[in-house]
Amino acid sequence: MKALIIGAGCCGASAARRLAEYGWQVTVVERRSHVGGNAFDQRNENGILYHVYGPHVFFTDQERVWNFLSPFAQWVPFRCGLRVWIEGESHPMPFQPATLRGLLPNEADAALAAIKRRWGGRDRVTVLDLLSADDPLLRMAGQRLYDCDCAPYNQKQWGLRPEELLPEVIARAPLYLEDRLDFRPERFQFMPTEGFTALFRSMLDHPRIEIVTNADALELLGISDGKIVWKSGREWDAVLYTGPLDRLFSDRLGPLPYRTLRFDAREVRAQDGLPCLSMYYPEPEFPWTRQTDYRYLPGNSPEADRTLVIGELPGPLERPEDEPYYVVLTAHSKALYQSYREMLAAVPHLYAAGRLAEFRYYNMDEAVGRGLDAAEEIHRRERKSS
Repeated sequence: MKALIIGAGCCGASAARRLAEYGWQVTVVERRSHVGGNAFDQRNENGILYHVYGPHVFFTDQERVWNFLSPFAQWVPFRCGLRVWIEGESHPMPFQPATLRGLLPNEADAALAAIKRRWGGRDRVTVLDLLSADDPLLRMAGQRLYDCDCAPYNQKQWGLRPEELLPEVIARAPLYLEDRLDFRPERFQFMPTEGFTALFRSMLDHPRIEIVTNADALELLGISDGKIVWKSGREWDAVLYTGPLDRLFSDRLGPLPYRTLRFDAREVRAQDGLPCLSMYYPEPEFPWTRQTDYRYLPGNSPEADRTLVIGELPGPLERPEDEPYYVVLTAHSKALYQSYREMLAAVPHLYAAGRLAEFRYYNMDEAVGRGLDAAEEIHRRERKSS
């Protein structure tokens, strides 16, 4: 059987490999010039390895994801700390007792004690938990975190007032109840020694996988009257689409809202770089939401004289070449996406998965897991119908 995978990022590439292992002939079509999606990395003219579409760090508690990925690269353990710049000082990220003590020096200890009484046994709470609490001390702590970070950061990131976004967007901000050096708690935290691009090339190196880059898959197919219409003379038994659903259906119900990023890159002396891999900037006087210092990545030397610092500047999609990075979750956009999802479900042999196709945020391991799940679903369902 033959499958067409549209998109060679984490989800599409993982699905392609799994289907090929099941015996499918797989064609992967990617509109960019490379595989790897937004995890694509390369070296600049001075040999510094960097991530072209913003920093990616691999972590997971999903053993099946780690077992799937690990054969495709040599790996090195990697854990990092991040910081956030608020009111002229840097504070640990994610929120933790040290952050709260820096922002609420007089009330932090009492607030932390109240949190442990209220949510005993949990290792973290969310800002939304604090804002919804009955205890005025907890609400005050939540309001402080919300006002100095969550509200301005989300407004900068999404271009909307916080109240226009769904609560689940704000709820992603955790406050850990113990101080931590690492950004993430997951069991498996590694980076491929040769970078993510080499990892994806290895993953897609299979005799039953054909890769076509610099190609628009929607020139191969369209959707009409609830059916796939083939445009090029080639046909496949199943299609997995990992791009935006509005584009797949020619914006029939209107466009889904996404935010793009532009990048401000500069090489600087090492002493003028950052004290950690990434620093976040919620305050409006800074143009970036985040800056990343790439000397901290495996493959680069933290002892080098110079480093590459890249800032991320979010904005609306305005030009055809603008990449959709982040979905904008509002009540309207979620309902619109569900309508597109219903249209998708009515088309036989057509599947969609991944952060753009599912209109949600995915970490790398989640996107890989969704690719594996999609491959399992396609293999199971299409074998029954053939």
